[in-house]
Amino acid sequence: MTLALGKYPFLVIAASVAIASRSSGQLAPVNILAGSQAFITPDSARFVFPRQANDSYEWDVPIHGDPPTGGGGYLWDVSWETPADRTGIDPCGLWLVQYWKSGGPHKGPLKSLIEWLRIEPIVKDTKNLSGFSFGPRVDTRKVFATVEDGQLVFVIRGADAVQQIFPTIPSKVTFRAILDDTPPHRFGSGSSHEYKTVMVNTPNSPEIRETRRSKCDNMGDMH
Repeated sequence: MTLALGKYPFLVIAASVAIASRSSGQLAPVNILAGSQAFITPDSARFVFPRQANDSYEWDVPIHGDPPTGGGGYLWDVSWETPADRTGIDPCGLWLVQYWKSGGPHKGPLKSLIEWLRIEPIVKDTKNLSGFSFGPRVDTRKVFATVEDGQLVFVIRGADAVQQIFPTIPSKVTFRAILDDTPPHRFGSGSSHEYKTVMVNTPNSPEIRETRRSKCDNMGDMH
């Protein structure tokens, strides 16, 4: 499945890994987003993606084809449900996207990968096949992504910034990570989706049944 984001094609492949059971030799799926945490107060918000086992990334990977395409793009997002009467008005998600660009490949830690990336709010858009459009511009000094102790963190600072993105504070949010045609020797072949839904302001969030899709777009439905 190829989805156009801006002028770049975005091939969705799961951000998931598998580990082998020593006793059975079978592969057990592991959700790399397990342990995600979300905190929202009237004047700040933090969305913490779990630390990964390997802090080594490769992006803008040249891949030959007809027409030529590239791989090694990344997307992380957090989404939530909005009140029915605010659908298409209030933001329903935050995206951090590293689009594929020519000139690669590039390799480095997560900090280098996200160094120049900017968080973008998105809103529901039923007229768009993807189900979303980009929302209001935000002050990048107050809404940004950073790496803390190896963890990717979305940060929102200040009451004005929180109110702009969360006119209504949700009770739960869904984390997602997507890879764009990453070389198969790292993550394996196949196409699927991994998500993790957690309760807001609950460090040890109980297990919540996965919806297998974002709360804010249709990408999880477009196989």
